[in-house]
Amino acid sequence: MKKLVILISTCFLLLFQADAQIQIGAKFGLHTFDLNSPKDIISSDNQSVKFKDANIGFQGGIYTKIDLGGIFLEPRLMFNSTSVDYTINGDNGGVIDNIVNEKFLNLDIPVLVGVNIAIVDVYAGPVAHLNLSSSSDLYDSDSYDERFDTAKFGARLGAGIDLGKINVGLEYESNFSKFGDHIAISGERYSFDSRPSRILMNVGIRLL
Repeated sequence: MKKLVILISTCFLLLFQADAQIQIGAKFGLHTFDLNSPKDIISSDNQSVKFKDANIGFQGGIYTKIDLGGIFLEPRLMFNSTSVDYTINGDNGGVIDNIVNEKFLNLDIPVLVGVNIAIVDVYAGPVAHLNLSSSSDLYDSDSYDERFDTAKFGARLGAGIDLGKINVGLEYESNFSKFGDHIAISGERYSFDSRPSRILMNVGIRLL
């Protein structure tokens, strides 16, 4: 959480520099979600949770682009939705290959630093994820619980093209936390032992 406070404070300090040129706009887009060779979760009572698939997610929010002469800083506040499917086996022998769904709503706070090369913006920076809400079919199991961390962090790399007041961007994101570490079964926390990655496609509209 301290890292997040430092990032936001730095953005505000730069925002109020007298020589900074500032753009404000909205961004919307889609993202894909992937795990590389995730392991199954097997609880102490022999329930298993297998990562099956992730659905295309949606995102939208606001951005500020601060031109600092030669480089730019672009902090964003983005709401993003993610939906994943799991395959459940076990539950005292009563469930076989049951497919369940889990949905998340997060607030993403990327702070990106970039340069403009010809008509292309190239940028990279850290991103914080704050979980706002979730819904899960896993609650059908009496032993299931969720324990989300206050914030999770990752890194993002991307490129975009400005077309007048429209910006189109493509980004790659890696995360430092293992996916599924919010899952608790019979009081014990688990994960799929794999860090998630995302491909994000954005369209931005400059408002100011």
